[in-house]
Amino acid sequence: MLDLALKNIMRNRTRTILTTLGILIGIGAIIALGSIAEGINVSIQSSLQLTASKISVQQAGAGIFGMGSELTNDDVELLKSLSGIKDVVPIDVSIGPMTGFAGPDYIFVGIEPDKMSYFAGENFKMYQGRNLDEGESGVAVVGKTVADKFNTQIGDSWSVKDEDFEVVGIMDTTGVSDIDSAILVPLQDLQTALNKDTYYSIYVIPDDVKDTEKIVAEINDASDNLQALSSADLARQASEIVDQIRFFTFGIGAIAAFVGGLGVMNTMIMAVMERRKEIGVMKAIGATNSMILRQILTESAMISVIGGVGGILLGIGAAIGLGAFSGGQIQPYVTPVLATEGLAFAMFLGVIGGLYPARQAANLDPVEALRYE
Repeated sequence: MLDLALKNIMRNRTRTILTTLGILIGIGAIIALGSIAEGINVSIQSSLQLTASKISVQQAGAGIFGMGSELTNDDVELLKSLSGIKDVVPIDVSIGPMTGFAGPDYIFVGIEPDKMSYFAGENFKMYQGRNLDEGESGVAVVGKTVADKFNTQIGDSWSVKDEDFEVVGIMDTTGVSDIDSAILVPLQDLQTALNKDTYYSIYVIPDDVKDTEKIVAEINDASDNLQALSSADLARQASEIVDQIRFFTFGIGAIAAFVGGLGVMNTMIMAVMERRKEIGVMKAIGATNSMILRQILTESAMISVIGGVGGILLGIGAAIGLGAFSGGQIQPYVTPVLATEGLAFAMFLGVIGGLYPARQAANLDPVEALRYE
């Protein structure tokens, strides 16, 4: 049956190829767009690993990305007055220019030099140069992605507004885009350059990690202006965002693949009409309705599987291209589950697209079919 199905679908190669391309493009879109969602999820989860032992505090209503968050020294002092807190670390940021949909090329992060580990992680290492020293000014440490992208060397300068910062160190790769794309400078220097005295966010470090949720509740109760989020809260919000992105991207790909499924149905209807006499002969010599049904469904499924496999390869290539185009800002991941779902969806489209013409073929009257010219 497989051999016969392969011969049948190759009778009209142009039509078969065009139908296969419809499935291929749809599945390729699902794989490529789905890989972006998976890449975002991996990146967010990697970033959240660094926040497991700290609480992120932003202005109430600023959301997970902290857009427009402005915290003051009074907020810092309020947090310091709460019990069970080991340290309070204010930070500020300045976002660099955007490149397409890849996000900012770099982000300036202002932080007190002796508290850099709260941003970069306790185990961060220097690739070249040294760390920021407490009390110094006009210096910067850059992430490895920034250094590679802009060919930054020790002794080079970066500028924010009219303030220049000399690069004294390059951090080793961490695998977390927020860190690898960051340029760390002394907090007061960045505030001077931006002509502001407020903060983007404040990290709160508990004395005991077990008290994290308790401290989060105390901070939220202490002021209506503050919104404290633990790593669990951040993970939940990030997961919701990724799910929405995944649903949106899968929907776009599914629409394209559905159009391909209609192409399969059209192709199989044409094939059945062209082979009515042949089907009549098969039924006349003993082929049952179920055999004819399976034959047509096998042909439609074969077209879809070929398109599905090609779509997976196309999606992987597109994902690699997106990663290269974004300069490393987007790291798509094509997981085995995603590839399996794409192939299963292609087979589903093939079966659904071939079901109607298969039933038509199975129900043909052999006498009428033999008369067909």
